[in-house]
Amino acid sequence: MKIIALFFFFSGSFLVIFGTLRAVIARSLVQSLHYFGISDTVGLSMLALSAFFFGLLNPLEALVLIGLIVVSGPVISHIIARAYLNSQRR
Repeated sequence: MKIIALFFFFSGSFLVIFGTLRAVIARSLVQSLHYFGISDTVGLSMLALSAFFFGLLNPLEALVLIGLIVVSGPVISHIIARAYLNSQRR
């Protein structure tokens, strides 16, 4: 179980760190949100799974946390991108 937890921890950390670094050097806000949306949603879900396998979360807490991450991350990115694109039209 510890090997699985370490795999999810390092994979999630890798995605979050390098997705964030790639978003920082992106040319536009929409590209930046694209990198944040993908890497942070998957990376944070993997970190929540690692917390479950380390025994820090029970199964219900892990499922609720992953559900919130999967739903709220892309929705927030979409709202920000829509506001940015609407502000460019005016």
